[in-house]
Amino acid sequence: MKVKVFAQSVLIGAGLLMVGLTPAQSQTREESQGMVLLRGLPTLDTKHSIAIVELDPESDQFGELLSEVEQPDIQHPLHHLYYSPNGRLYSTGLDPSCSLAEIGLSRDSSGTPVIEGFTCLDTQGQIVGEDIMWATSNGQEYMFVTFMGGTGGDDGGSVGVFDTQTNEVVKIIEARKSQVGEGEPYIMYPHGISAFDDRMVVTSTIHPDMATGVGNVLTIIDLNTLEPIQNIVVENEKPLDFPSSPVEVLFARPDMHADIEPAILANTMFGFETWKIPYDTGSKTFGEAEVIYSGVANETAVPLEFYGTEDELFISHGLPGVVKRYELAALPELVSSGPDIVADPGAHHMIFFTSASGRNLIAVQNNLLNLGNAADDDPTDVDFIADLSAHTITIHDLETGERIAEVNFKERYNKGVDNVEGLFGSGFVHHH
Repeated sequence: MKVKVFAQSVLIGAGLLMVGLTPAQSQTREESQGMVLLRGLPTLDTKHSIAIVELDPESDQFGELLSEVEQPDIQHPLHHLYYSPNGRLYSTGLDPSCSLAEIGLSRDSSGTPVIEGFTCLDTQGQIVGEDIMWATSNGQEYMFVTFMGGTGGDDGGSVGVFDTQTNEVVKIIEARKSQVGEGEPYIMYPHGISAFDDRMVVTSTIHPDMATGVGNVLTIIDLNTLEPIQNIVVENEKPLDFPSSPVEVLFARPDMHADIEPAILANTMFGFETWKIPYDTGSKTFGEAEVIYSGVANETAVPLEFYGTEDELFISHGLPGVVKRYELAALPELVSSGPDIVADPGAHHMIFFTSASGRNLIAVQNNLLNLGNAADDDPTDVDFIADLSAHTITIHDLETGERIAEVNFKERYNKGVDNVEGLFGSGFVHHH
């Protein structure tokens, strides 16, 4: 099975099908091992950590943490994992003291993968890192990182541009709504990020304190000038009486599949919708934004991630906890390609791999922010968000959606699970 990396437009092998392995042999398979970011839960006296977990239900090590490094001195955990095109592992972070980090991943003397630790990077004051992607500007490749808090303030938010070799900040792309002219494009609480040709798009999601402000626009950035050039409003229904809060975004494009018509797809976290904005490559202009999926009409809420294989696009919906699937070739239209994958509340990130016997599987991480539960007297509780915290990774048959197994991190390790990624990027089908 091959998978397409939407961010980098390249194909990577997810590993050979391995049939007839003994349990002992299956323990050494790296394809089914996931990198996870675990959140310590205050009432359970546990620390944030980075770990490698076995996710093949056919392995007798299923659910075990094979390597783990704690983050004892960081109040808020690391948040999203990303492999660079040359294999370096990065994570954004929610803590202002470590909003971007590089993670050391290597092998011990026996060849077993181990986590060596992590290094917090200098972001020049940018805080609350969210998403990362690698893209080219004027012939030079850079690492682009969204920071929901930017350099601070009520309308903060920035996109950091980093040197891919040194990790140094090259430029901070910032345009505060309070400082730009009336009607001029701004960047505010950016989270999702995607790009095609010389156009990048970031979402305006929510202030990091989840109280000061909520966004409702996409911001288009010119990759030639590294400046914002347009805002596009994506707001229709307000089922929660909040602005729509666009969260993740995918610039659908022909290098993902030859039949795709270029367009931006965006999920609105509080609007419960998926939007489409057509893109004309000749004039470099965007068409009218329109809703192509309504969570209110379909009884789903909090759409989050875009992931894909060679043939399908998968969209996770935090409530009731389901992953919907669509024909990749039909994009930007959403044409169903199979049964829903019924996971747990907070259905969020996912990876794809094969079991030891060759069964195609999908693992779904079920949590939005792993915030606490009022019943546990957890001080991190936020009522609506707490409903999106199942603390599990569920394993499903990719073809049928059947649930095969689950790992409950709260029950087993007294921790929540913030993110899952394939070990060494083997399951990397991320959307950005």
